[in-house]
This record gives sequence, C-alpha cells and structure tokens, in this order.
Amino acid sequence: MLIAAYRDTGYNIVLFIHIVAALVAMAPAVVHPILFEMEKRRDDGDVVALGRRVAATGRIYAIAVIVAGIIGFGLISMSSSLIEWGDTWVWLSILVWVALNGVLHGAMLPAERQLGEGDRSAMAKIDRVGPILGVMVLVLIYLMTVKPGGGF
Repeated sequence: MLIAAYRDTGYNIVLFIHIVAALVAMAPAVVHPILFEMEKRRDDGDVVALGRRVAATGRIYAIAVIVAGIIGFGLISMSSSLIEWGDTWVWLSILVWVALNGVLHGAMLPAERQLGEGDRSAMAKIDRVGPILGVMVLVLIYLMTVKPGGGF
C-alpha cells in the first residue's frame, strides 16, 4: 500500500524526518574530531573529560544514523518509481551508509567510550577513525544532494 506519493505531504513529512535524523547523526562525525583536536591543544585540556561527554552523546547519534538510513529506504519506496533501487547514487549511498555504521559502531563509539573511562591510548584510534568518518559523511551528503548516475 502506498502511503504517499513523491512530494505529497506524507512524503515531505518523511523527508523532513530523514533530514533531521541525518543532521543529528552526521554532525558529531564532523564536530567530535575537531573538539578533540582543540582540547588536546589547550594547556588545561582534558581529553578524558571530553571523552566522557562525547561518549554520552554517542547513544543519540548512533541511533540517528540507523534511523536516517531506514527512513531513507522508506523514501525510496514512497518515490513513485522516480527513485529506483538500482540508481547509482542509491546503492552507493547504501554501501557508504553500511560502511559508516560499521566504522562508527565498531571503532569510533568504543574508542570514545574507552577514552571516557580513562584509557588515553584510545585517542590514537579516535585520531585515525575521525577523518574517515568525516569523509564518509561528505560522500553521503554528496550522493544525496547531487544524485550522480540516476534519479531525477
């Protein structure tokens, strides 16, 4: 059963929720590495305390990454065949989204949690993984906005 067609009110509401979830999900991937770098440069910097605060927010944005992707699947289904599962930007977005989830849940969140618990060696992993997540976020935003290789 089709709940809404492309650009109907129902579609626009789901699109709005998708964009909000994406903003909540993606902002920390860009901001957290910058915060850690700034904290390391301060004379009185305390990366462990920052790690505790950042780890606490991880529950929110980790869920938002998953929600944004699931809602994206719904948007494709609601698009009245204007967006196809086989469109290059769609399957590339799914691939990047899955990889981003793997890096986020498998490396970044555990490292932030470890740092928040006092393990300063986790900072090295955050320094390595942060830029990777940032690039993945940029690639996703590019794919979603430019839609290379298909779509409308």
